[in-house]
Amino acid sequence: MVAVHAIDEIADPRKVVQRIYDGGDRDDRIHHLPSAVTKHFADLFLSASALHQLPSLDVSHPPESYTLGTLVRFRAMIQDTSLQNELYLARLGNDRCGGWGIQPTHLDHDLDGLDPDRLGTASIFWTVSVPAESPWCSAEFSQLDSTSFPVHQSSQPHKFPVPGAPHIGVRVKIYDSADVENLHSTDVVTFVGIASSEPLSIEDDSSPEVPVLHVLCYQVDSAASPTLTNVDTSVRADLIDWISNEALGGDKDAAEWLLLQLASKVHTRAFPLLPPSLTISRFPRPSSTEVIPTLSHVLAELLPQHLLIPLSLDLLNNTPFLPESKGEDLHSGYLQLPHGTAILLTESAIQEGKLLEKGIMNVRAIQDVMNSQTVEYIFPFSSKFTFHTDLSMIVVSEGRKSTLFQTSVNLHLRCSPATPSLYKSKDEIDAPPAEKMAVYRSYIAACKAVSEKVQVTEATSKHIQDDFVRRRQQDGSVTPDELIHLMKVARLLAASRLQDEVTIDVWEQAKELDGRRQVR
Repeated sequence: MVAVHAIDEIADPRKVVQRIYDGGDRDDRIHHLPSAVTKHFADLFLSASALHQLPSLDVSHPPESYTLGTLVRFRAMIQDTSLQNELYLARLGNDRCGGWGIQPTHLDHDLDGLDPDRLGTASIFWTVSVPAESPWCSAEFSQLDSTSFPVHQSSQPHKFPVPGAPHIGVRVKIYDSADVENLHSTDVVTFVGIASSEPLSIEDDSSPEVPVLHVLCYQVDSAASPTLTNVDTSVRADLIDWISNEALGGDKDAAEWLLLQLASKVHTRAFPLLPPSLTISRFPRPSSTEVIPTLSHVLAELLPQHLLIPLSLDLLNNTPFLPESKGEDLHSGYLQLPHGTAILLTESAIQEGKLLEKGIMNVRAIQDVMNSQTVEYIFPFSSKFTFHTDLSMIVVSEGRKSTLFQTSVNLHLRCSPATPSLYKSKDEIDAPPAEKMAVYRSYIAACKAVSEKVQVTEATSKHIQDDFVRRRQQDGSVTPDELIHLMKVARLLAASRLQDEVTIDVWEQAKELDGRRQVR
């Protein structure tokens, strides 16, 4: 709950900023004001219950639905950190403070504005609605009501990763420099600030107005580990059954491999323990290239962030997948996504034709994510910078393997004779009750959290080594790469059972699971 004494903060946040300024040490209050403002508002609002009582900026509640000066929250992904910092008059006349959208008068400008003791610096970022966020997840952070305003039209649509998707783009200004260097592109952050607007460029009279948020406090979203106590072991089996029956034609092994995929995340890069990539091959072609696999609907129900990318030559040849700076403006691309996003790539629309230079670059970019969990940001003069990511990559292909990609795991789909359609609409899915769906979501999140902690005991390690030596003696074609692959499978199998240890039993079952995959 928001405290009763926070009424002023909600009604007139700039008045509260001035009050904090007035109460500071007169000799150095300009420099201490940003951190004091952050602490004051963070103590009041950075709890789940308090945050949800603040009005939210989102597609249903666009910036134009709020009066300028309103205190709002905005859960967003940082898209561009390369914008130039902004100098502002931190001390105005008549003992007033500046910043946070407090406008100086012409008399303030007549004062010695170049005096460094009167200036402050604000960090500027471009932020966007969290891309690929599933509707159920958005609903948890947004207001239940919606406005009657038309769909918001962003003035910077090229800065959103998913072309044509509704979203909000906001320029945020952070006045407290502490920890701001720890904010990175694709971080998901909840900002609390004062809604405003300003021209995109002060140097161009015809420049459009863009939404601005003068940040009072913020918190970086973290994937908090769900606390599942006394977990019913039937949850895993029920989840696999539901996925297999609704999205994979009754193929339980395919559903189990998918669960292992969803349980994975980057564990370490020193000795690479990265998420595998999964191809579900021999996946029947849809009646039309516009039809969406039921698997995409199922993933959107289970995961906080999921993106379907229906690959075609036209899409690959003409749509950016990598962020690229053009004229000091960072354009986004499909792969500029928050960590933890699951991407489903479909190949059914790929037909004969030529993959152009841009298409080849996009295919290579996707393969780089699969191989090394990195995304290149392209800058002028052939400069490229590689950034770490953590994306789950799933491919469905009607062939024996992916047409374009080399994935860690290739699984031939085996549908049962009386299989339901693999292309049911969302409304046709037999979804479990809301309470059970919430348990499924928490279970997958818990598996992902456990996957970072899975260890191999000394006894199990010796068993695996002896087993590998024995297999090589029996079959000289067995390679160390196969051992590494099986070790990854065993770790994920343990995590999918919420076990933080690879036991001998888990190792043997991982071999069986992978053996069944290979003989398909």
